[in-house]
This record gives sequence, structure tokens and C-alpha cells, in this order.
Amino acid sequence: MGNRDEGIATAAGGESQTSAADQTPTDWSLLPVTHGNEDSMVAVIWRLLRQEPALMVSAGYVFLSALGLWSSYFFYFKFRLSILDYLQVSDFLVAGLRDPAYVLILLLGALLAVLLGWPETLRRRNPAKVARLRARHWGWRMLFSESPWMNWEFSGLRPLTGMCMGVVCFMAIGAALYALNKAEAIRDGNGGTPVQVMLNGDSATLPGTAKLLGSSSAFVFLWWPAQRRAEAVPIGSIRRLQSMAVPVKPAPVPKQAPAPPAPR
Repeated sequence: MGNRDEGIATAAGGESQTSAADQTPTDWSLLPVTHGNEDSMVAVIWRLLRQEPALMVSAGYVFLSALGLWSSYFFYFKFRLSILDYLQVSDFLVAGLRDPAYVLILLLGALLAVLLGWPETLRRRNPAKVARLRARHWGWRMLFSESPWMNWEFSGLRPLTGMCMGVVCFMAIGAALYALNKAEAIRDGNGGTPVQVMLNGDSATLPGTAKLLGSSSAFVFLWWPAQRRAEAVPIGSIRRLQSMAVPVKPAPVPKQAPAPPAPR
């Protein structure tokens, strides 16, 4: 009888623990789990940036500049221009501010990394509930897989470090592809700003129409579609860059009132 009573008490205790775990609110936080001295270097840097908000702005500015410089290399590479040879120090600092698409790439990369890391975050924050969900259906077992190929343990990195590295790789690839596609569109005649160039000492513009690729503190980069060549022209030698005339939108034709029916 004693063993039976102990078994019944153990089962009752297990049921009470299960019901208590079911009543525990689920932590749906997207932020990765950190544990004091086990925090990655990324968490340490994040705490430092929160204590000094000015450093956060500076770090974001430098990161965007590096992203813009990276994409500029691939963009001008399509035109056989070694852009790094034409840039000054001041150009490196504003490379990421020339196109708002880099900010969008940054936000999309961060969102994607957080969403991909969310199952691992939920498993760490709610281990008991995740274990019960995995026992119910194969779909939950796939979502919260414990395979070393499906979580951060395989890489040997802490989740926060792996997530940040994934964000950086995604942004680098996305920025390079964006720059290459933009360059391809200009080479195919589907993009770019058409301009006419007048040099110092000339009384008329150069023959033909060029596409304005960009500029630096010392050079203007042009693409000549007719000759299929690009060139870097010193700013000091340019007298005027004239954009093409904007076509005038035709005025709407007023509708005429229907003629009255002819008398019979």
C-alpha cells in the first residue's frame, strides 16, 4: 500500500507541476537570452552603447558609411572604374548617406535575423512549454528543432553573436546585389540621370549625352552610352552639368458636351 500511495502522490505532484507550468505566462520577447558573465562581446558592446547614446549614433554612422563604401566598389566595378583611387577621406564618411536604400537594407537585415533566431529565443525562455509543444506535433518539433544543424550550438557561437554575424553578412550581400543591379540598369539604358557636359573654356556642350553615375569631392563620374565607356572628370575642369529638359505634361483635352438630337 505504501508504494501505491507514493506512486499516486508522485503522479499528483507531476500533474500539479504541469498545471503550474501551463499557467506560467509565456515570454514572447524577441531579444536573445543573455546570462551575465556568459554574455558575448556583442552584449557587452550593446550595454556600453546604451550607457553612451552618442556612441550609438557614431557607431551607426560609421557602419552605414562602410556599407555605402562596400556597395560603391561593386557599383563602379561594373563600369571598370577603381572608385577607391578617386575618393578622399571625406568621401568615405558620406558614402552610406548617398542612398537611403542602405538604411532599408539595415532594417531588413536586423528584422530577418531576429525572426530566424526567435524559435531559439523562445526555447531558451520557455523550455517547459516548448518541450510540451514538441511532444504534440511534428511541426513544433521542426520549428523548435534540437538538431545541432538547426541551432547556434553547431557554430560554436553564442546566439547573439551568431545573429549579429548573420545580419552583417545579409547586409553585405544585399548591398552588393543592389549596387550590381543598379549598375546593370544604367548600362542597359534603363537608369541613371542623363546630363550634358560643358568643360571650362568651351562655348558649347560636349557632343552626346552622358549618364551621371555619381561624384566625389574631386571627381564627377560619367557614363557615355554611345561609346560604352566611363570616365572620371575632375570637378575643376567642368563648367556646367545640364540635365535634360523635363517633358511638359500635355493639358487634358476638355470633353465636349454631346450634341442635342436632331429634330425629326
